[in-house]
Amino acid sequence: MYYTHNIDPTILHLGPLEIRWYGLFYLIGFVVGYFILKKRYQKGYTNITPLQVQDLITYLMVGMMIGARITYALVYNWDYYSNHLIEVFYIWKGGLSFHGAALGFAAGIYFYSRKYKFPFWHIADNVCLVGACGVFIGRWGNWTNGELWGRITDVPWGVIFPAAGPEPRHPSQLYQSLGEGLCVFLILLLLDKMERRKHFRIEESKKGKEIKAKWDRIGLMSGVFLIGYGIARFIVEFYRQPDAQLGYYFNYFSMGQILCALMIIVGLVILIRRMKKPISYEYKRSIAK
Repeated sequence: MYYTHNIDPTILHLGPLEIRWYGLFYLIGFVVGYFILKKRYQKGYTNITPLQVQDLITYLMVGMMIGARITYALVYNWDYYSNHLIEVFYIWKGGLSFHGAALGFAAGIYFYSRKYKFPFWHIADNVCLVGACGVFIGRWGNWTNGELWGRITDVPWGVIFPAAGPEPRHPSQLYQSLGEGLCVFLILLLLDKMERRKHFRIEESKKGKEIKAKWDRIGLMSGVFLIGYGIARFIVEFYRQPDAQLGYYFNYFSMGQILCALMIIVGLVILIRRMKKPISYEYKRSIAK
């Protein structure tokens, strides 16, 4: 007996407005990310203050929405949007690309680093750490929405998504949450711990009012995130139903896998460059209370 997905995507209605599980999970992801960055500031692992983190989240959210929507329209459904350009701005109708969101994040980090004079790679490393946690939470939004379902299967944990037909399918949203989100997050936590042990130093002033910290190499976590996410997503795509308007490329690969392959290559380039030519970052600041 298979579970039938019948979750109402709307939590409640407020007149013409409605609160949906999808948006709530994404909001929770950003809130959790904020508290993780705040904790890292308190421990001295970054000098981005909690107030500056709030501004960073704004940059990330704007970049994410623009990048995710434009990439979806151009890459996943251009045949339609080329004749309905105005609907590119109809984000409430759905259609977002994570790979586009990643580009939007990078753009947001770039402009933010220019404004606040932080090194790009220091911000990117911290964003990738909390971003992986955000993916873990955000994919549950796809689950409650009953979208991005998997391919037809006969495994005992298959799920029937009424919108996809009567056949049981892989709950690929949950696979992605665990693979792209939780597993990558744990890998980055381990990498962060290893880097702090070998390539991070922090000293407290004699009066105990200021700290001096230095990362010997920044940017590694960003490269590992791109590689880890790309590999996890590439694997899960074999269980996820490809977009109907695109189907398979070379009769085997989905568009998501092609983009993930590019993501892995970019991650490898970043990782190799940052290991061969390390970039250090040193800062001083008062001790957080």
